[in-house]
Amino acid sequence: MFNDEYSPPKSKSKKNSSSTKTKKVQKKCNCRSGCSKRSCYCFKSNGGCDSTCGCGSSCQNLFNHLNYFFGDNQNCKPTACFSDWLVKKVQTADQLQKINREELHKKIMQCGRFSEYDEDEDYKKWLQKWKRIEDEREKLGHIQKFFRMLLSDESTMRYYSFCNEDLAEEGCDWHCSICKTCRDWREWHCDGYLKEGFVLGAYGTTFPCPRCERKERMFSFW
Repeated sequence: MFNDEYSPPKSKSKKNSSSTKTKKVQKKCNCRSGCSKRSCYCFKSNGGCDSTCGCGSSCQNLFNHLNYFFGDNQNCKPTACFSDWLVKKVQTADQLQKINREELHKKIMQCGRFSEYDEDEDYKKWLQKWKRIEDEREKLGHIQKFFRMLLSDESTMRYYSFCNEDLAEEGCDWHCSICKTCRDWREWHCDGYLKEGFVLGAYGTTFPCPRCERKERMFSFW
């Protein structure tokens, strides 16, 4: 009798599964203005458009044009912090050209904690070649490699935090998708929320950021 009451019908499970897949497929933009507005679903999700979207060849989603920073034929994705910074700075792909890559590169190299990066083996190799480069076109390509090391998902031990204008260490710092800021992993960065039995965006030992809700709500989950 227990099984009769609590076992869901197989046909219903299949229907729910199919419905879920359909919803995932539908979560693509259908922009008629070439994704030039911030209402574009893909843009709001900090992601690029693809062939399943309805925007077509006129797409101006900036996340489809990050070769400006990372170089041609590179499949790397921007870090969460870099993505949010780009959304604040520009709206369309054409506006990416307003960001001076040489100045951005210089700003990163002059940040306070950059000396910590000196012991990184990949950076050592990059720096050795950088000192020998004289051709301007080759220099730009090497700057793009530098961006792939610190601004993309290819970064390993460290990434550049636009929130703090300094280097951040993977595993100790991370960019919260709720607060939209880089936080120390031990810091109260956001009011937690419950998902599948786990509290997300909640751990910390200090007070939350001013935009977050009260820390006391956290304890209602225990």
